[in-house]
Amino acid sequence: MKRTRTIAAGVGVAALLAAGWTGWTGWQAAQRLQDARDAVRDLRAAVEADDADARSAAADRLIVEARGARAATDGPWWGALGHLPVVGDDLGAVSALSASLDELASIAVPPLLEAADLLPDVQAGRGVDLRAPDRLATPVATAAAAAARAEDPVADVDAGGPVGPVRDGVEEYVDELDGLARGLASGETAVAVLPRMLGAEGPRDYLVLFQNNAEIRATGGMPGSFARLHAEDGVLTMHDRGTASGLGERATPVLPLSPEEREVYGEQLGSYFHDVGFTPDFPRAAELAEARWEEAHPRVELDGVLATDPVALSYVMDGTAPVRVAGRTLTADNVVFELLSRPYLELAPESRDLFFARAAGTVLDAITGDVTSPMDFVGGLTRAAREGRFLVAVDDPTVSDALAGTAVEGALTGDDGDVPHVDVDVNDATGSKMSYYLRHDVALTADACAADGSRTLTGAMTLRREISPAEAAKLPPSVTGGGHFGTEPGTQLLLLRLHAPCAPEPSPPCRWRGSRSTSPRSPSRAARWSRSRSRSRAARSRLRGRWTPLRDRPRPPSCE
Repeated sequence: MKRTRTIAAGVGVAALLAAGWTGWTGWQAAQRLQDARDAVRDLRAAVEADDADARSAAADRLIVEARGARAATDGPWWGALGHLPVVGDDLGAVSALSASLDELASIAVPPLLEAADLLPDVQAGRGVDLRAPDRLATPVATAAAAAARAEDPVADVDAGGPVGPVRDGVEEYVDELDGLARGLASGETAVAVLPRMLGAEGPRDYLVLFQNNAEIRATGGMPGSFARLHAEDGVLTMHDRGTASGLGERATPVLPLSPEEREVYGEQLGSYFHDVGFTPDFPRAAELAEARWEEAHPRVELDGVLATDPVALSYVMDGTAPVRVAGRTLTADNVVFELLSRPYLELAPESRDLFFARAAGTVLDAITGDVTSPMDFVGGLTRAAREGRFLVAVDDPTVSDALAGTAVEGALTGDDGDVPHVDVDVNDATGSKMSYYLRHDVALTADACAADGSRTLTGAMTLRREISPAEAAKLPPSVTGGGHFGTEPGTQLLLLRLHAPCAPEPSPPCRWRGSRSTSPRSPSRAARWSRSRSRSRAARSRLRGRWTPLRDRPRPPSCE
């Protein structure tokens, strides 16, 4: 009996010591992670202030704290704790986050800072020094690889496991890491293709579409104005500025449309330049826009199409000086209002077209030749690309292959056989500029895997407008459309299309509960599918921002 009591007492003491040790190391890890978060905040502030000493100190502190958090939660003891009931999910999540942060801080941050130091050398007069991408390639690739590896420890964290502050912290970290990893992957692609796109191997000409988000399209907005961007040896010049109304409407589509395209979008997809963005597949929209523009400008053969919008311009103008257009000063703070709202409230149609043509060229001149803060400029461009506000479709197969599956390609997402995708796109059917007041959100959740390996996806969509009915009734017909297309002035008629997940043919039957997508695809793009990795965390969607197509691409985890 005495021996039994001694053993029981020893077990109790051991349990208390284990609990004490776990609590102590857990407290250390939590403190380290909080200090690391503070270091990240200070690092961002130092980078924005261009304070080299403060930046170096914050980076060193981040590395030390991340390494300390990993040391406190690493090893077989914490590995075993992750399997405990109730607290195991929380402890496992903290350990995974610490390991991920250590990889990110130690391996990704130093080359990121090196790349930041090289950014001012990218601009050369009114263009780009084509030697700069080569110098950026190694640090960007190193940081991108480290960010991708940092995703691995947290990829297996079940979002439904941790609770309270741990769950919130992990979700916030994973979202931030996901954005960083995608941004770096895009940066790696950009430095690889930039020299070719900017004329290192011969002159290039691109049609630049300025999408008007006040009249929403599936690609972003109606292509209200455009310009031709000429690139040669890194030097960029603007030519042939114009507006969509100047191209008129053809009697027949400029390119043959598939039966599915005719059924879903009508012939105006190919006959009316304003409506090439009806399709959410930007490569197809670009193909139609390019053909129509070349028809009107037969002496120039384009090498591709780029598209952006005023919200994207507001991002990149954080890194440029203000510009003057027709007596108006455009800045990062007011360019959205000045391009999407004020002209329809104050200007006659002819004056609007002239203003848009001048503004598009002037702003593009500024962002290609007057960058005052390369860090802010690149940050804005990265954000625009991530939100689908900067789209690229080029004829060069080397470049197009490199862009395949990225956000800037803007292709209608398909399934890669592992991860299902859901696309929701919006088109205005009012014939108005009321989309300026439109706000939208979409969310997607994934249920647990069923016994047959399938998973049920549940989505919710919210549409709202930031103007009261009384205020909307006072808007001029140039904004409301005046009811010319059958919609009461001040209200909006929207076409919503849901593209449900399904693997491309030929393949086994879809294992994802829901209907097949019946959206038409250009035959030349039908085999292009996104290259996404499976994630085991719960499906989530992201709001792409204001005045954009609702084409969020949630990625539910695989049931494999």
